[in-house]
Formats: sequence, structure tokens, C-alpha cells
Amino acid sequence: MKGHIQTAAFHDSNARREISRCHPNTRKTALKTISDWVADPASHCLWLNGPAGAGKSAIAYTIAEQCRLDKTLGATYFFAKGSTSGSAWGALPFFSTLAYQLMLAFPGLDEHLWAVIHADHTIFERSLSVQLEKFIIQPFLKLAKAPRSASAVVIIDGLDECDGDSIQGEIVRLILDLDRYSLPLLFIISSRPELVIRRALESSSCSSLAHLPLDRSLESDNDIRLYLRNEFERIYREIIGVGAPQAVPQHPWPSAHNIEKLVRKSSGHFIYAATVIRFVQEGNAHPMDQLDAIIGIPSEFTSISAAGKSIFIDSIAFQELDGLYLYILRKHQNQVELVKILHAIIYFGNLDHSERLDEFSNDIEIIFNLRPGSIYIMLAGLHSIIDVPKRANKPLRFFHASFYDFLNNPERSHEFYMDTSHFNAELACAYTRIFVA
Repeated sequence: MKGHIQTAAFHDSNARREISRCHPNTRKTALKTISDWVADPASHCLWLNGPAGAGKSAIAYTIAEQCRLDKTLGATYFFAKGSTSGSAWGALPFFSTLAYQLMLAFPGLDEHLWAVIHADHTIFERSLSVQLEKFIIQPFLKLAKAPRSASAVVIIDGLDECDGDSIQGEIVRLILDLDRYSLPLLFIISSRPELVIRRALESSSCSSLAHLPLDRSLESDNDIRLYLRNEFERIYREIIGVGAPQAVPQHPWPSAHNIEKLVRKSSGHFIYAATVIRFVQEGNAHPMDQLDAIIGIPSEFTSISAAGKSIFIDSIAFQELDGLYLYILRKHQNQVELVKILHAIIYFGNLDHSERLDEFSNDIEIIFNLRPGSIYIMLAGLHSIIDVPKRANKPLRFFHASFYDFLNNPERSHEFYMDTSHFNAELACAYTRIFVA
């Protein structure tokens, strides 16, 4: 069974190092709402939804850890772009991965699962509905003679990152349909409110479904304010005041006025605040200079100009986030080569999520005729948006899915956009050059 489960999708997998729990004393209402639902569920499924960067994965991770400590966690599956649990693998290992974890949580379930696998070695290649029937429904119905005293929680995060709208909708419908079996399982689905997922939820015959939307609220602003204050205090303590404490201005830093500016720019989205913190503490530049640069980002970075007219992004949150992304990228000295590298991360990530950083770097340097070591040098100033692993045998990926969306939208990424046909042409020319040589 080992070759048919996606261990990178576990919430505590080493491959998911970019996801962390909620910052202390934040997201209290959302966490309490979910905890109360787990303790006294009115339905077997809860949908946690919100826009990109709202903090859904952090909430899902925190709940998973709480359930693990309470011994109520059944299984987790965290989808993600650019990882081995993500889009290129699709959803085929989905129910087998959940079943493996549930087998560890429910004594006696293993013998029923092994019987299924022994009876049909091709079960892993069957449709999702068949796998659900064989891996989840039938084993639990056979286990009903010795029921577990409490339900186990199954957490599915980032369903909208799963490749294929039809698969996303099918997973939702199959999970909701489990309501009629009265299995000892509670499902938490976390995703953006994408149309295909909303339609699947609305068309379901499931009589009850708990909803928890992460809309902007006074609490989200307060949470981001607390997060920023705590993180800037840490930066001040660990970086600014270490070398020459007598030479730095008196605390507090930054000013309350600048904190409020950042809170407004975040618009309730933690991804903006988290990117700011990573940028401020990055590299050899002084954190105060880094923050001053962000505070002073001109309006030209947060609007879009095309065909001689100004087009503004609909969402204020994305407007500010895009402005931050553009500012960081435009600081790069070799933007032409950088565009190729960024889109190579997307392209080759979709083909082979497991490629190591050293292998990726070597391949790209050969393809685009770059000097050895160029990838490491070119990415040195981008660690606030790109997760560059310290160990060369780990994969390279973007910190957040919003950066994929940014690069794939010409009205948002401007000169850093490259359509698929253009990138394929660049690759074709490069391969031709290599083969001719």
C-alpha cells in the first residue's frame, strides 16, 4: 500500500514545511467555531472557505494538531500546487491516503483494508467512487460491530488546488453522500469558494452542512495587527538590536501609524502580512530600510496599466499584494532570465514535483545556458516569495498559491508574465541549441 499513498499530503509531512499553525492568540473565533462543531456536530461535514491568503491552511493545520493531541484526528490531506500532493498527481491517491491514516486510527480496520487489496490488486487504479466504496465505506460498515466511542476528524485542505474541476466537484459530492452511512467520521473541507465546489455543495442531497466563511472582519484585522507587532518585536530583538543595540533608535519599532498602514494593506489577508515579514527580515539589507521601502511603495505598483489606460484590480487585497510582489521582483537585476526561471518552476513543477533543488538548478542552467550556480544567486533575493530549501535534496516551490495566480495573469504580473506557448517556444529553442551542439 505504501506506493499508493501520498505522504506529502499529511498535514505534518516534512514536505509541508511552509505551512504553520495559527499565530498565538489569533483566529480565536474560527478555531472555537470548528472545535465546538467537532465536539457537537450537527452534520458530518464542515466547509471552511475564504479567498486566497485568508489563512485557511493555517487554521486547518492548527485544528489538525489540536485533534491529534486530543486523539480525535483520523486523517489529513493537504492539496498544494507544486508539491507531491498537488495537481499533477491529481486525486487518484486521495482515498487510499485517507484510508491508510484511518487504518492507524481505528484498531481492526487494517484487516478489512488488506482484504480489499488482496482481493483486487488493481483497486488503486479504479475510479474515485469505487475507491471510496472499497477503502472507506465497506471497511467501516464491517467494523460497525465494534464502534469507536467518538468520531474521528478528517481534514481536507486546499481542495481547489486539486487538478481538474470535475475531480474537485466529485470529491465534494462523494464526501457529502457519506451522510447516509452514519460512519464515525467528521469531514472538514477547506477551500476557496470556487464555482465548481459551490455547485457541488448546492446540488448535494445532504440535508445539513456546516459553513464557516473567512470574510474580512474586525477580528481578522486585530489578528493581523497582533501578528505584525509580535513578528516585528522578534525581528527587532533578534536582528536589529543584536549587533549594536546602542546604535538603533528606541523601541517601539515600527510606529503604530505604520502598523496600521500594513493592516489596511492586508485587507484581512494573512498572506500579505506574512510576505512583508519575510521580506523585511530577508538578506543583508537592514530591516528598517526594507520596511520603509514597503511602506513607501508608490501607487504605480498597485495599479495595472495596459493599452494606455489604467485598470485596477477588483480586490484591494490583491492590489496591495500584487504591488508587493512587483516591488520585490523589479528589484532584481536580471529580470529577463528571472522570468524564465519563475515559469520553469511552474512548468517543471507540473511535470515532476519531486525534482530536487540541485537537479532543477543543474537542468535549468543547461537549458538556458546559464553559468553553474546562477539559480542560487538569482533566487537569493526572493526568499520572501520562493521557498528555497537549505538542503539541496529538497524541492523548490513558491510560498503561496497566490504567487502562481499572479504570474499566470498578465494584467497582474505585467512584464513577469509569460504565456505557455511563449515558454514552450523558449524551451524548444533551448533544446535545439543543446542537441545541435
